[in-house]
Amino acid sequence: MHQRQSKKINLDLFEQSIKSVYTGKVYRTCLKKYFEFPSSLKFIHVSDPRRIEDNVIQFVISLKKQGKGFSAIHNYVSAIAKFYRTKRVYLNTKHINEYLPEFKKSKKDRPYTHEEIHKLLDVADMRMRAIILLLASTGMRIGAIPGLRLRNIEKVSQFELDTHIYKITVYENTNDEYVVYCTFETANAIDEYLKMRQQYGEKLTQNSFLIREQFDVRDPFKISTCKQVKANTITRKLIDLAERCLIRQKETLVEGSNKKRSEIRKDVPIAMGFRKFFTNHMLESDLKTELRWLLEGHNLKANDPNYIRTTPKSLQQEYEKGINALTINEENRQKIRIEKLEVEKSQLEQITLDIQELKRKMKKK
Repeated sequence: MHQRQSKKINLDLFEQSIKSVYTGKVYRTCLKKYFEFPSSLKFIHVSDPRRIEDNVIQFVISLKKQGKGFSAIHNYVSAIAKFYRTKRVYLNTKHINEYLPEFKKSKKDRPYTHEEIHKLLDVADMRMRAIILLLASTGMRIGAIPGLRLRNIEKVSQFELDTHIYKITVYENTNDEYVVYCTFETANAIDEYLKMRQQYGEKLTQNSFLIREQFDVRDPFKISTCKQVKANTITRKLIDLAERCLIRQKETLVEGSNKKRSEIRKDVPIAMGFRKFFTNHMLESDLKTELRWLLEGHNLKANDPNYIRTTPKSLQQEYEKGINALTINEENRQKIRIEKLEVEKSQLEQITLDIQELKRKMKKK
């Protein structure tokens, strides 16, 4: 009985110390793997950091022998160090990290192309269309989507054009909170998705999740219970769509390989490929660097309000420089070009009239 209790690990403080749901999931997985390592359980209640570090180093060496890379092992070390910090035991992670393998980028990954995103949209349902366009036009991380509620989106008019877009508050009420905008194409997809949910009987409120877990349309109880979608559910759906539309090859593991499918690196990261798409097109659209950082949600000192003073209007105007490049459908891009040309034509005609009126006044004098 005593032996069983000694192996029970209290993770309450560890759980409470993790702010991000996504980080919590990664850290719990890493910690579970560490405690499966022979001898690790003996160091749970040890307070001597040097002895614990020696054990962690042996664990790191075993991971290297399994073929784990720098990033994966770094996550393990971070999770272990955080666990012991909650017990007020501080490990010398700099010393432990000396045993990590060399950081190597096996492939130079790239962003999605317009054509690839278009193919994804062709096979996506209404919910996934909204998600794909949201990721591509805002550059937000996939982990931000589950927490978005309807109160986090605000309909705003596009400057000088007869369309609306959404102003989106990401990571509301946290230190990482920031504001970004979406394309009118994305706004339309969100509107259609929300309208569909209402048609099936869901009562939308400001606290409703923007993207909810899938529901059975024949079950009124499931429809009325708006459950939060999980980030890994979105990831799995994106992988499935990418394989169905043939922009990602379905992997069949080679006999003798110990790599899981999720560990095999792709040319385009399934979720981060959208963020790369966003960043690249914002760069090509000549956005001011500091404002682009704000729109990307980077937690940099340069983004401190004391250093950069901007208004929602100027941030939206800066974002709109890239709307055409971020729009996926060619017809929608043409629509933007035509509307802009019409606005410019109208402005030119007004300038011409103003000049003619000025000339008439000058002649009278």
